[in-house]
Amino acid sequence: MIDKKMMNFAIEEFDSAWQEFFEDKSEPKDDEEDKKQQEEFYHWYNFVRKQSDTGKTPAEMYKEMYGEEPPQNMEEVKPSRVMSFGWDDEYDEEDFEGEDELDYAQEEAVVIATKIFEDSWKRIKQEVEGVSKREACKYSFILGFLDYLKMMDKKAEQLEKKIKGMSKEDIEKMVEDFKDYEEKRKS
Repeated sequence: MIDKKMMNFAIEEFDSAWQEFFEDKSEPKDDEEDKKQQEEFYHWYNFVRKQSDTGKTPAEMYKEMYGEEPPQNMEEVKPSRVMSFGWDDEYDEEDFEGEDELDYAQEEAVVIATKIFEDSWKRIKQEVEGVSKREACKYSFILGFLDYLKMMDKKAEQLEKKIKGMSKEDIEKMVEDFKDYEEKRKS
């Protein structure tokens, strides 16, 4: 069971540390400098900066809880205030070149996703209070996906009603129009 009060405090502590660390830092000139600053922050946060409520670093608290130093591979860190950090070495900006422009379907999807989020935000906010960022994101994604499925069910019902009133020729034309649209989209 997640202690929501403690999780909220840990998040606030991390946010406060972020502000404290970066308040006098200049904007990074490039990706390398940005990466270096973030690595410095995570080291400082986990191993140097004392937490306001305990007077200990997250690494010291980890050692007290588990009787061992936090692992070097931050993906193996057990639940604690030690913040995991790492880089995706396989990430390459060039893999995403030319994907900046959204096509019509993507733009429509963004509008739909935004509406789902806005409609769900109050419920999400209450449910994720006090949980980790990962759990909050996971819950939000699942809730949004379920809302999307409900919306698609309604659209399917509407389409079914519309099709029932259409002639065979109109249905065939609709199918052909859809095929044409798909061909244009692929090319």
